[in-house]
Amino acid sequence: MADDLLRTFDDDIVALVADRTEPTAERLTELLRAHQQQVRDNPGVEDIVYEWRSQFHEAPLLHRTADAYYLRLRTHVWEEFASALDIPDVELDALLDAHEEQVRRETGAERGENERFMVLTRE
Repeated sequence: MADDLLRTFDDDIVALVADRTEPTAERLTELLRAHQQQVRDNPGVEDIVYEWRSQFHEAPLLHRTADAYYLRLRTHVWEEFASALDIPDVELDALLDAHEEQVRRETGAERGENERFMVLTRE
């Protein structure tokens, strides 16, 4: 993707998720951008990843590259972001699905029942 906030999301993943969910690829891209911006605005990507790595006893960081953090987090973390985004459940499901597909592609990781994946584009 040309958008710097979304450089870690593959276009084909956005298209794949949009094909099987209600939001269009354009709307899903907007949701991904809003989430990435939300993290940057409060408290910042590097700070939040450091906080999660210090706070959670399970290591949330699955993989790190120069461009992104690939994380496995407890569901309550996503619930906080979802509340702040104030989006319908169908859009949240698509957003979560896009993160899941991208993390799996990059890491091959699996998640537990009470876990969700998250990709954060580094600043």
